Amino acid sequence: MTTIEQLEAALDPLSPSHLTIQDDSALHAGHAGNTGGGHYTVTIVSKQFEGLSLLKRHRLVYDAAAVLMKQKIHALSIRAKTPQEAQTQ
Repeated sequence: MTTIEQLEAALDPLSPSHLTIQDDSALHAGHAGNTGGGHYTVTIVSKQFEGLSLLKRHRLVYDAAAVLMKQKIHALSIRAKTPQEAQTQ
């Protein structure tokens, strides 16, 4: 299973109505401080984000991906939106 597939599975409990994961690792190859793991951008739309601050939304995503953050993911960029926010953009 690829890291993207593992991340998709990890985020499934958030019941996303939309989820895209982009592997940005090639853009960051060899940068200082990266001792392993890839760089990813996650765009996720979920009703579970309704009424939550951006910080709390990001915490939900990080908590869901926690096991992958130990080795497979070095950096995670998150765009977390409610369905209503996703429709207006």
